[in-house]
Amino acid sequence: MLTKLRSNVKCLTTPIAKFFVSCGFTPNTITLLGLVVAIPVPIIAYLELPLWLIPLLIFLSAFFDAIDGEVARITGKVSKLGAFMDSTIDRIEDSLYITTLIFLGFNIVLVITLLVTSLMISYVRARAEGLGLKMEGVGIIERSERVIFLALITLTYIINKLASMIAFYVLIILSVITLVQRIAYVAKNVRM
Repeated sequence: MLTKLRSNVKCLTTPIAKFFVSCGFTPNTITLLGLVVAIPVPIIAYLELPLWLIPLLIFLSAFFDAIDGEVARITGKVSKLGAFMDSTIDRIEDSLYITTLIFLGFNIVLVITLLVTSLMISYVRARAEGLGLKMEGVGIIERSERVIFLALITLTYIINKLASMIAFYVLIILSVITLVQRIAYVAKNVRM
């Protein structure tokens, strides 16, 4: 869904990315900033610090993730190493966000299910693209939506734990559907 909106959002991200470029930031620096912002997320939940910091930091980390690619395009610094770093750090950030739910009291088995499913969605995309398939837009809920969902789950948790739990179940269901959709797409389109 957000993939289709990306071109509309570019009018917002491009000026911000240009500002970061003018300040001397590189794409990899911005990628690392996103990770630095994500690391405290589970720690805040574990230490029971102010919970409003969790969705704030998830959104901030996601913001850096949205900007790093744009900075790479503007500066012409798109590289295989940068793409590798971005993908790898995205998986670490996803793991940090999802693991946070354990410290908030969500069912550990369901949290692990969400974590494995989320990592598999990304793995299937990477493996399929390695086979030459275009995977962007395949599946009901891509990474951007999952991160927003996680931020909203943690935000809702502060206000209404039941609503947060319902959103959590919905995210698991949508993630499982996405994984099945991607596997089915690859099975249908890959050449033997």
